[in-house]
Amino acid sequence: MKNSSDKKDRLERFVRDNRDGFDTFLPQDSLWSQIESQLHNEIPIVPEKSKKKIRRLNNPYFDWRIAAGVFLALGIGFLVYLNNEYGITRDPRVALKVPAYAREFNQYNVAIDQKREEIIKLARNNPELYKDFSADLESLESSYKNLRSNLSNAPNQEALLEAMVQNLQLQVDLLNQQLEILQRINKVKNDNDKENSEAPVI
Repeated sequence: MKNSSDKKDRLERFVRDNRDGFDTFLPQDSLWSQIESQLHNEIPIVPEKSKKKIRRLNNPYFDWRIAAGVFLALGIGFLVYLNNEYGITRDPRVALKVPAYAREFNQYNVAIDQKREEIIKLARNNPELYKDFSADLESLESSYKNLRSNLSNAPNQEALLEAMVQNLQLQVDLLNQQLEILQRINKVKNDNDKENSEAPVI
């Protein structure tokens, strides 16, 4: 505390002793008006509301980030739409090579997947029968995969595409027949169970 008061006293004493020297160097009255006129000539006066807009427009990354975000969202939305319509993720090679057939292939693949799920539900009690059904379906699937692998090298792609569609139709028909068989078996089992439960116990 003593040091700060000593410094303050010395400063006050210095200013008091040299006051005449400080007063000799006063600025001219016209100096401030010259500074003000130079400021008005160099920098335009901008209202407070528009300053924020100028800052945002001067930042080139701000607008590009928004544009990139919008572009990314639209791109993802478009890919989701394409996947739902044409099933690109189910069979991307076929969908990209032959987009005209993509929707048809997607419809068959969706039908095959649905029928497989139904067969799995119905065949819980018959694992041997399900194995037989799976073996039949796997032979058709392997021939479909062979056709698909030959698609890019085929001289007559139209005939190969028709063969692929026919193979998918055969898979759907086979699954429909398997479903009918399983439904009949389950119906017979249910009827037998009903008869056994209704039969009087002696």
